[in-house]
Amino acid sequence: MLRVQKRAITWCLVPVLAMLLAVVGCGPKGRPAAQRVVTIGAILPMTGQASGYGKWMQRGIELAVDDINAAGGISGQKLRVIVEDSKSDNRAGVDAANKLITIDKVPVIMTTLTGVTQSIIPITERNKVILFTSATAPGLTDRGRYVFRNATNIANEVDRMVAACKDDLHLEKVAIIYINNPVGLWVRDHFSKSFASGGGKVVAAESFQPDATDFRTQLLRIKVANPDALYILGYQQNGLIMKQARELGIKSQFLGATDCELPDVIKIAGPAANGVIYTKASFEAESGDAAANSFVPRYKKRYGEDPEVYGATMYDATRLIADALSAAGTDPARLRAHILSVRNYPGISGTTTFLPNGDVRKPVVLKKIDNGKYLLFAK
Repeated sequence: MLRVQKRAITWCLVPVLAMLLAVVGCGPKGRPAAQRVVTIGAILPMTGQASGYGKWMQRGIELAVDDINAAGGISGQKLRVIVEDSKSDNRAGVDAANKLITIDKVPVIMTTLTGVTQSIIPITERNKVILFTSATAPGLTDRGRYVFRNATNIANEVDRMVAACKDDLHLEKVAIIYINNPVGLWVRDHFSKSFASGGGKVVAAESFQPDATDFRTQLLRIKVANPDALYILGYQQNGLIMKQARELGIKSQFLGATDCELPDVIKIAGPAANGVIYTKASFEAESGDAAANSFVPRYKKRYGEDPEVYGATMYDATRLIADALSAAGTDPARLRAHILSVRNYPGISGTTTFLPNGDVRKPVVLKKIDNGKYLLFAK
């Protein structure tokens, strides 16, 4: 029912109120009339150190919403996505989640970044709100019943890099410089153990704080270790690390992860980024896949550049959520069951089948930066 706060309704407004209730208020027996819009939420890093992700992800969501609504929406209702800025900050992510759940009453939230996701999970679990994340840390979906991820996690990337060091690059000594957060620590440990089991050796492992801008102390220690390759794990810091490493005379092969395609990496590193080999979930704008062929030209026309896996992943997440809402409504148990039943969904970011814990596995490729271009190195 319509609630009026702070001031009483004078008797002269009662007829007006009655008319209003007849239009937008209650249906039979006091039940709310059918809504014409289904609203879900997204908490993205639109500002802060990971803002490159947020821009791409918002674009994928926008294109998905356009396609969903053009095809009739969700059971005839339009889909709306409210995007809140996490500011690449856990506390801001929590504030955004509370706002979306308590004020906007969303049944589903999409998000990214490991720290933000971990901070949000207790809130979404307590309220039985479905949480879709593209954060990469292993084990995230094990933290709750209503947590899902339709993106590959960092474990898949690290395993591919270990194989690349042995089979593609034939490296014996690798140094690691990593961001001091849960993902960086996990990658350091997992890579070191797996690389050693194949006969390799990690000759140095240096950490840096998330807000660091000067890495020369760590890099000088790495230079003394004389590695065949330097595995760089950060966000936009990757570009600065590459630049400072080359300035210090480090000639090792650079290795990296998906973050090497953040725009600031090449912008900051310049020629120092040339030749870096990195892992990335398999998505190619020119793959020839029929689904991708319908997505790529529209993305390029609207945004003036090629799409990448982040936008494609959020496009798929939005479509998967819309399908679930159409089939199961907003009941959290039914939504969860429907998402877990998804098998071989032909997504733009790759075929998606959810595992019992809400995670997925997707193929990872090796790519290389060559004169400012992102090229396939090996499948």
